[in-house]
Amino acid sequence: ANDPRNLQATDGSTNQSKGDSDAATWLPPNKSYRCTYVARMVSVKALYGLWVTPPEHDAIERILSNCAAV
Repeated sequence: ANDPRNLQATDGSTNQSKGDSDAATWLPPNKSYRCTYVARMVSVKALYGLWVTPPEHDAIERILSNCAAV
């Protein structure tokens, strides 16, 4: 929780709407930030060896396949 890669400034309502959701069930409302958000999330999961559910994997793949290099 104290890793700066895992901390993001946001407003209260966006934070509440995300809760503990993953990429399969929640993405930032700002569509232009989704690639950055998902790439950052993948980086954190890889660093800490965190698992990814099949639906989350599919969502990550779908989002990142439509991104330029971030």
